[in-house]
Amino acid sequence: MPVSPALLDATCDTLRRLGPQRFSLTAVADAAGVSRGTVHNALGSRDQAIKTALDHLAAIFVDAMADEVDKAPTLAQQVAAAGVLVCAHRQQSDKVTARGINESILVLLLRNSGDDLAQRAVQMWRPLVKNAQSSGEVAAVVDPGRAAEWIVRILFSLELLPPMGVNLDSPRAVRRFLTDHVVNGLTGGSSD
Repeated sequence: MPVSPALLDATCDTLRRLGPQRFSLTAVADAAGVSRGTVHNALGSRDQAIKTALDHLAAIFVDAMADEVDKAPTLAQQVAAAGVLVCAHRQQSDKVTARGINESILVLLLRNSGDDLAQRAVQMWRPLVKNAQSSGEVAAVVDPGRAAEWIVRILFSLELLPPMGVNLDSPRAVRRFLTDHVVNGLTGGSSD
């Protein structure tokens, strides 16, 4: 039976607020204003509800990245657009009450379903790398799957690593940093 959008939102919000350790069907029911039995009937066990929420959050994250990427014409600009999204997400991650967790969606996903999220993201980037090969932006000898994985690792590191030489709070600096290096990393060229 399909889960209502309101119940799915309440499940995701509860997971984000409490984290997997403290997550419960009762907390979801309270957040949704329904009975625990309703939650159980729609989502199954606690573990199934967590998996459903993680799957939904991963889909939202990858879809948001794909929406940003679709607006850019070149691979370098696509990676830069995704990087700006990740950095904006990093800055705007909801802060949670003292009794809750203070973890971004990306960190929550990587910690609890990282393989799934990474695979989804790599699948999204693989055809974009192939398109960049067709246009000559990326060398034909580059393996699209490995290049897609490299791009995903670079993008996720923007959330996971602290700012160092690049100002992650500046969309312009993030775009410049990524466009200066992403395609050069895939062709062996230099940015000079």
